[in-house]
Amino acid sequence: MAAKKAASTQTAAENATVAENGVENENAVNSTPKKEKGQETANTEATEGAENAEEETFIYIGPTTHTGLIENTIVKGARESVEKYLKDAIEEIPQIKMLIVPTESLAVNRAKVRQTGTLLNKYYNDVLSLLRKAKEV
Repeated sequence: MAAKKAASTQTAAENATVAENGVENENAVNSTPKKEKGQETANTEATEGAENAEEETFIYIGPTTHTGLIENTIVKGARESVEKYLKDAIEEIPQIKMLIVPTESLAVNRAKVRQTGTLLNKYYNDVLSLLRKAKEV
């Protein structure tokens, strides 16, 4: 019995050491400081894109239009180049520009499109309204 108890104590001690080493390794891996974000505004994403001018992925979260722009269209590039690519659609329906969002914020912005009273909901409904008027004429 004593030998069995000593073996179980040793195993527990080894497990504690392994667990401690795992925590130390995890701390070492996660010790890199993360970039702190400043206060976000309505145009934070647009200004960040202008500063970085790196290729990003954007998605159009508005309704399908008669200009050929389809809901959930994904476009890669800097914000300026994406807007230039969709220039014809944006010139015809300016609210489209506000419905082109970075894919990183898709979940938040999709919820805002559905929530009555938000700017994104207003832009979405404006696009729908303009599309209906175009069909009637």
